[in-house]
Parts: sequence; C-alpha cells; structure tokens
Amino acid sequence: MTPTASRPFLLPEPLVFDGFESFEFSQYFPFHANLAVGARSCFLYAFNDAPLRRKGRMTPHQKLRRALLESRHGRPHPKAIEFAIAALLRSLLPHVPPRQTLHLHSDDHPAYLRALARLRRHPACPTLRHHITSSRARRTSSNPLFPVNLTDLRLRHGQANHRRETIAFSKARQAAMERLAVFAVWANCLKRKSEKAGRETAAMHLGLLARPLSWHEVLKKRLFPKHAKLCAEWRAYYERRVKTAVFGARQARHTCAYAF
Repeated sequence: MTPTASRPFLLPEPLVFDGFESFEFSQYFPFHANLAVGARSCFLYAFNDAPLRRKGRMTPHQKLRRALLESRHGRPHPKAIEFAIAALLRSLLPHVPPRQTLHLHSDDHPAYLRALARLRRHPACPTLRHHITSSRARRTSSNPLFPVNLTDLRLRHGQANHRRETIAFSKARQAAMERLAVFAVWANCLKRKSEKAGRETAAMHLGLLARPLSWHEVLKKRLFPKHAKLCAEWRAYYERRVKTAVFGARQARHTCAYAF
C-alpha cells in the first residue's frame, strides 16, 4: 500500500484491527503482532509489534525466573499494546478521505479503547466510529472481525514460528517482523482473497493490481526506502532497529550504504 506522490491512496473501506500473541527467544518474552486489515478486501494495510510481559499461570520457579530476567533486561512498558495500536492506526490517517468517518472494528480488549482515546487527540484524526465485537463470539465468516481472524489463522498456519509448542519459534522479534512483511506481500498480492473468490487477490479487489503477482515479479526489481514513504515502525524494521533484550549490544543494525 505505497501511494505515489501524485495519486495518494485513500482508504475505501472500514478497518478491522487486532493483535495476536507470539514470543521471541523464549516464552518469557512474549509480544503482540498488531494487524490492521480491510473489512471487505482482507488487505493487510499495516502491522507493528508490542513487547509484553509474560502472564498467566506460572509455577514459583517460573515467577522467580521471570523476576530475574526482568532485573537483567528490563520490563516491557505496561501500556505497550495501547501505544502500538495508536501508532498502527495513526500511520493510516493520511489515507482517510477528507471529511469521511473512519469505521473501526475490534474486540473488547481494554487497551484498544485507550489507544483510540489517544488517537482522537491527534490533530489530523478524522471522525472515528468504533464497533466492538466480543472476543468470545464465534469466529465464523459472519463475525465482523473475520478479516483479521482469517489473517491470524493464515499466519499461524503458514509461519511455524507463531505456532504454539513449536521448536521453530522466533529467536528475535526483528526477524519475526521481517517474516510478517513477506507474509503481507503474499497475502495481499499473490494469495486469493478467498477460496471462493476465483483468482482475485486483496490488491485486485482494491484495484491496485489487475492480476495476481508471481514471486519472480515481486523480486525482479530491488526497492529502496526512498522509493516509498515508510511509517516510523516499518522504517525501523528495514533498519533492523527492533532489539531482543537478551541479546543486548550483539544485534547489528542494517547500515549498508547501498541499502538506502
């Protein structure tokens, strides 16, 4: 979803947003991958991440281990999801048509309400209409959250690092976000929007492409950040600035001169 300078892309549909939980390095370092998906097209418009604190039932030993790791590497901000969701939606504000109400669908996560309250304070924020669906509602195609639930399902099905009880878990959040970027291209431009939609992809539904792309077409020409106006989070992913706490200073940034 990269507009040209002369023809900026305008959102033609409501958005569905949510986050799914995964982890990096070990289960003591969970994170949310937040997604914003088109309600009609299933187009994955934006994503970012939010580091979390391990929660849920733990043995005394596990609680002690968590405390030790937090003393060494710090504790994630308790409002990380709120900040990340606000940033996720803020990155899409320039694409909302003038004088149009932006309809947003999500579940009843309390951090989402706080994120929208934060977003409404942004000077460029349009009128927002928030529609809430219980997270306990059946995840069928009639559920208003179906587009983001389907994206979550495809991610866990196609990327082993997000499956539960797997040895293929992400070793670094930066790498997980890079894989998510590849997934976004596949889901938007190569994969059929629906098994019942013929060959139509999400990008074709929006009129961005006339036909599905192949991986050869995606990779045949190298792109650089200067060719597209990246949001702050995606620029950080490109520069490999997302750090995994346990690795400390051993993580190299992407600073090759010919990469920019």
